[in-house]
Amino acid sequence: MFFDDYLCQMERVVKRLEEKKDSDILEVFKWFKSHVLDNKLEPSIEHQELCTLLALGGKVKDEHISLLINSGLLTRQLIDSNIYWFAIPNIGSVLKGLSQGRKEVLSLLNRRRYKEMMLAPLEKKLLRYSPLDMRFHLRDLIGSGHLKTAKTPTGLVVRVSKD
Repeated sequence: MFFDDYLCQMERVVKRLEEKKDSDILEVFKWFKSHVLDNKLEPSIEHQELCTLLALGGKVKDEHISLLINSGLLTRQLIDSNIYWFAIPNIGSVLKGLSQGRKEVLSLLNRRRYKEMMLAPLEKKLLRYSPLDMRFHLRDLIGSGHLKTAKTPTGLVVRVSKD
C-alpha cells in the first residue's frame, strides 16, 4: 500500500471517531502520523519505542495505544505482546472477499467436465460471495498459477492448472 493511501485510510478513521470521542484523545492520531509514521519504516514497532515516539507529541496514556489498536492502525504480535505491527484499517472485508472469490471461481471450474471454460462467458458470471469483480479474480488466479489460459480457434479458454 502506498504511504499516501495509508494516510487517507487513517484520516477516514479519525473522521469516523470524531463523532464519538472527544478531541483531546484524538490528538494521538496527529502524534502517530508526525512522530511514528515519519520515523519508522519497518512493519513493526516495540511498545517502548512507540511510547517514546508518541511522547514527542504529548503525554502518552494506555488509552491512546488502545485507541490506535481499536481503530485498526496497530495490531499486537501474537508471539510477543510487546511488539505491534502496523495494520491497514478495515482490510479484513477485502481479504475475505478475495479468498471467497478465489474459492468460488475454482469451485465453478472444478465442477465442469474438463475443468475449463471459455473466458468471455466466464467473465460475465456473477460471484455471490465476493464484492470484487470476476475479472479481478481471474487475473489473480492466472497470475498466481492456479489457472492457465490457452488459445483456441473460438477464443481463450481458462482451465484449472494441474498441480
